[in-house]
Amino acid sequence: MPSAHSAGRRAPNRPQPFLLGLVALLLLPPAGTAQTEFVVRDFFPAELEFKELGAVIADRLAGEPAAIAGMERGDLLLEAGCQRFQSRTYKVEGGGSLTVEVAYIKDGRGAYSLLTLFREVPITAGPPGEYLAAEPDHLSFILGAHWVRVRSADAQLARRVAISVSNRIGPRDTALPPLVRRLPRAGYEPGSLRYMLGPRSFKAYGAPVRGSRPQVTADLEVAQARYRDSGQTGILTLVGFPTGQLAEEFFDALAAPPAAQNAASGARSYARRVGPQVGILEGTFEPLPADKILGSLDFQYSIRWIYDKNNRSSATVWGVPVSLLGTVVRSLALTALLCVASLMAGFGIAVFRFLLRSYAPNNFLDRPERTEMIRLKLDEN
Repeated sequence: MPSAHSAGRRAPNRPQPFLLGLVALLLLPPAGTAQTEFVVRDFFPAELEFKELGAVIADRLAGEPAAIAGMERGDLLLEAGCQRFQSRTYKVEGGGSLTVEVAYIKDGRGAYSLLTLFREVPITAGPPGEYLAAEPDHLSFILGAHWVRVRSADAQLARRVAISVSNRIGPRDTALPPLVRRLPRAGYEPGSLRYMLGPRSFKAYGAPVRGSRPQVTADLEVAQARYRDSGQTGILTLVGFPTGQLAEEFFDALAAPPAAQNAASGARSYARRVGPQVGILEGTFEPLPADKILGSLDFQYSIRWIYDKNNRSSATVWGVPVSLLGTVVRSLALTALLCVASLMAGFGIAVFRFLLRSYAPNNFLDRPERTEMIRLKLDEN
C-alpha cells in the first residue's frame, strides 16, 4: 500500500490541451496573413437584386492610364484625375440593356468637373449621390471622389440602380470646388455651368474669352456660366491660378484690345481680379449690372495647420502640432534641468567649503594670507 505521504503527493503539472491549442492559434496568423489576397471591391448591384436585370453582357476594368485613355472621352477622364474606371452592361428583361459606369477620381474636384461636362441638364441635389444630373436616357451623379453614370432607356430602373450604387459607395464627404463656390449668385444660371481642370476640357467645352481661347495649362481651373440680369445676358469666366503673380500677369494682358471677332459682335467685356482669381464677364451687360456681378467676387486667404490624421507625428493638441509643442516642452524641461543643476552645484560647493573649513582649517583655500581682512585706519585729523 502506498504511504499517506506518497498518496498526497500531486502529479507533475502537464500542459493542458486548451493552452496548447491557444499557442497554435497564435502561431498561425503570420503564415495565414502572408497568403491573404485583397479583392478590389466594386459598387455594382448584387446578383438578383433587380429582377429586371439579366445576364452580364460586357464587363470592363481600366486601371492603367493607357487603358483609361481608350475609354469613351478617356482624355477628359485622365485630365480630371481618373485612377480607375469600371463599366458593366446588363441585359434587361423585355429587351434593351443597362450600363453602369464608375470612375474613381483622385479628388472631389475632378468628379464634379466630369458631372458638369458630361450632362446637358441642370445639376440638382441627390439622392442618389450628393449631386446628380438626370437625363432621359441616362443618370449621372457624384459621391465623394466617385463619378457614376447609369445608362438605360428605362428612367425609373436607372434611378433605382443608381440609388443602389450610391448606397454601396456609402457616405462620403462631397463639397463644391472652392472656385465654383465663389461664382456670383446674382443672375447665375446653374444649368450652364462648366467646370474645367485643364486644356483638353476647355478646348472641348469652354467658350472663347474675348474672341479667342486663352492658353489654359494643366495647373489652372476654369469655371464658366451664363448670367442674366434685366434682359441682359453674358458669360462669366472665372479662372483660378496657382499664385497671385500669375493672376496679375493674366489680368494685365486683358488690357490689350479684344480679338477682331469679338469687337465686331459688339459684345462688352469687363474684368476683375481678386487674389489668384480673375473674372471676365462678356455679353450685353451695361456697366452697372456688370459691376453688380463682378463686385460680388471675393477671395480671402486662410492659414491653418495642415497635418495627416494617420500620422502620429502630425497629431495636434489644442490645434498646435505635437512636434512643435514637443520642441517647446523639451526646451522648458532643459532650462529647468539646468537651473536645478546650478542650484545643486552651488549647494554642493557651499557644503564642501563648510566641511573643509571645519575639519581642515589650514587648507590651501583658507590660509591666513588669503582670508585676512585688510583694515584701513582713517585719521580723523
